[in-house]
Amino acid sequence: MPVTSLLVVARRLAGLLALCLLATAAQAGQARVKVDSGLTGVRVDASQVVYADAATVWSTITDYNRLAAFIPDMVSSRVISAPGTPKRVEQIADAGLFAFIMPDRVVLAMEEVPSYTLRFRAIAGKVASMSGEWRIVGERSPVTLHYRAHVLPLTPLPPLVSDYFIESEVRARFEAVGNESERRAR
Repeated sequence: MPVTSLLVVARRLAGLLALCLLATAAQAGQARVKVDSGLTGVRVDASQVVYADAATVWSTITDYNRLAAFIPDMVSSRVISAPGTPKRVEQIADAGLFAFIMPDRVVLAMEEVPSYTLRFRAIAGKVASMSGEWRIVGERSPVTLHYRAHVLPLTPLPPLVSDYFIESEVRARFEAVGNESERRAR
């Protein structure tokens, strides 16, 4: 193959590689997840850059009746309160070992501060206590999505459940929300 042809092929490959890198960069970044577990329960602090505007991210995290369609291991999520009353959402999960940390059934009282903060607390379910919030920072794409929660399971965590395991499980669910927001923004 002549040198000129090799240069053309190399330039085309470099161009394709650049396009691939740009396409990858336009997707949600990997979530930063920090977990601290101990006698007082599990504290989670997560954040992620999401390539969608705040309105799209807000509509994703408050789409309670469709969360199970895109969050791994969530079997169902549905609003159970009557219109005009404080919002209550029942969620059921098939979380396997993760059920030691996050309840497999919970009813959450939701407090919406449109379009930036969503607070929640468990009012029923298989958990001693659970509370937290979703927060959106920024208005135009990209925004940063933050999640904080404190979960006190009904039973102490088994010794084999490490913070790394919890981080991995939370990351998969948290990134699913970011990915769905980006899909809706396209």
